[in-house]
Parts: sequence; C-alpha cells; structure tokens
Amino acid sequence: MLSNLISGTTHAVGAVLRRVGLQCATAYHHATLAQVGGGTRFHPRVRLHPARNVVFGRDCYVWRGTCAATEHPQGTLRVGDRVEINRDVHLDMTGGLVIGDDVLISEGVVIYTHDHGLDPRAQPSLCPKVIGPDVWIGMRAVILPNCRNIGAGALIGAGAIVTRDVPAHAIVAGNPARQIGQKPQMQVMA
Repeated sequence: MLSNLISGTTHAVGAVLRRVGLQCATAYHHATLAQVGGGTRFHPRVRLHPARNVVFGRDCYVWRGTCAATEHPQGTLRVGDRVEINRDVHLDMTGGLVIGDDVLISEGVVIYTHDHGLDPRAQPSLCPKVIGPDVWIGMRAVILPNCRNIGAGALIGAGAIVTRDVPAHAIVAGNPARQIGQKPQMQVMA
C-alpha cells in the first residue's frame, strides 16, 4: 500500500513538472521568436536558431528534441497553422523552409534546404523548400535538398529518402523514394 502511494505521488509530481516545463518553454518561444500564433505550444528542449528568423502559425505543437538551425544568416522557417512537429526532428532552414497548414512531421524526420556538393567546407548552395498543406511525413524520413516542393496532401512513407519533388496527393516510399500510390482527393460539400 505504501509503495502504491509513493508511486502515485511520484507520477503526480512528474505530471506537474511536465506541465510546468511545457508552459515555461511555450512562454520562452512566444517571447523570443519573430512571430507565434495563439495556441501554439512548445515542449522543453526545442531549439530554434536564430529565433528572429522563425515564424509559427496558430495551434501548432512542437515536441522536445526538435531543432531548427541555419548556416546562413538569412535562413528562415515559416510554419503554418495546426502543424505538429514530433520528437527529434531536424529542420535545416539555411535555404528557407516553408511548412503549410495542417502538416504532420513524425519522429526523427530530417529536412535539408542546402547542399555543400562534394566539399563539406564549401559555402552552402541554398535550396529553398516548400511543404504544402495537409502533408504527412512519416517517421525517420529524410528530405534531401534536391526536393524543393512537396505538394498538398502528399504522404511520405516512414524511412523514405526523398531526392526529388513530390506531386500533390502522391504517396511516396523507399530509398530513393518513388511514388507508390495516389491519395484520393477529398470532395468539398457545398
């Protein structure tokens, strides 16, 4: 009985600490980023640098371990509304990255917007990237610089290595990623 009491108390204290951490991290990012829409929340250990080049829309959720950084002072990150970025995602914003509304980015995804060619010390070649609305990028997918556009409604399979543009509503998977299907387009009721 005593062990159940201690276990329950420990669980409750942990829940309170997680909630406080979420509130503190959210307040910090709301104060330091260029712009953050209402309802957007950040877990602790989210790194967005430089903060002045990052804009988030409304009602986004960013999990711990997410990192967005740039090798170029003009690199930017623009995130739409209702975007969820899961744990341990790396967003390279060197070439400029735009993420549309309602995008889901799963755990461990890596997105690159620059390339050094064959010399890792060379100046980065900037490769701007646009991820359209309603895209789902599966766990541990890698989006390489040559892919500059992921069309609206596309689905990127888990572990895919995306080397070229993805059409709207396409389903891609594999290494290198190839189109394996097409999502049905939703019809809007009048």
